[in-house]
Amino acid sequence: MEEYSVPRGMKQISDLFEKYKTRIKAPQASVEKECIVVIKEVTGFALTREQVSYTVSTRVIHLQIPSVLKSELRFHQAAILEQLKHRLGKDGCPNAIL
Repeated sequence: MEEYSVPRGMKQISDLFEKYKTRIKAPQASVEKECIVVIKEVTGFALTREQVSYTVSTRVIHLQIPSVLKSELRFHQAAILEQLKHRLGKDGCPNAIL
């Protein structure tokens, strides 16, 4: 009975996956899909999958759309990037939209 110690407190389930949240980045296809959804929510423009490409190494989204729409998206770029950061995490989100 002298070797008895008080049990440790229980861990929360979210703490068990903490190392995966900080190390794993979102794949290219996931970023492209979320970008299309966020742009639709923020601006109302519907883009197709072929119009959006994401480069993982530079963390830049390239849009193949008319320049008028690109100008409008530049106006909303901060809101779009903030939503992507919220959905994908700080490490998995893009830095710029071109």
